[in-house]
Amino acid sequence: MFRELIAVFGLTLMVALTVFAATPAKKAAENETSQKIYAIFNEGTALFLDARPFEQYKEGHIPGAINLPIHEENGLDLLFKLEDMLHSAPKLVVYCTGFGCDLSDILAKKLLEIDIPKDKIIVFKGGMEAWEKAEYPVSKDIGFQKSLQQ
Repeated sequence: MFRELIAVFGLTLMVALTVFAATPAKKAAENETSQKIYAIFNEGTALFLDARPFEQYKEGHIPGAINLPIHEENGLDLLFKLEDMLHSAPKLVVYCTGFGCDLSDILAKKLLEIDIPKDKIIVFKGGMEAWEKAEYPVSKDIGFQKSLQQ
């Protein structure tokens, strides 16, 4: 009876550790990705591209990011307007809302279609959700973006 009780306890403990270990591991992976993107941000050489709709962009975005909502009506026009800038940037960090948002993937594919090298494009899957969760700086400045729309 005692051995059976020990076996059941041991099995229960293993299951509990497996379940609880998965959650911190996922959070750690998300945090690590955010830290890598933040390090790229601090280098100051990458161009950040926000793939979200303009309404979300103006509520808050990564400082210096350009809103490039490729899925919207004027998205392709804006892409072609920025083409020289995109080609000259050493790195392009593309992001949207967060996990589950595919707008950054759509934009990354468009960048490949205009011959941006794949190794220059970094898709930040955590997006604004991970950025804000890590308490990194957020900007609401839309001055540059407005100048692009003229």
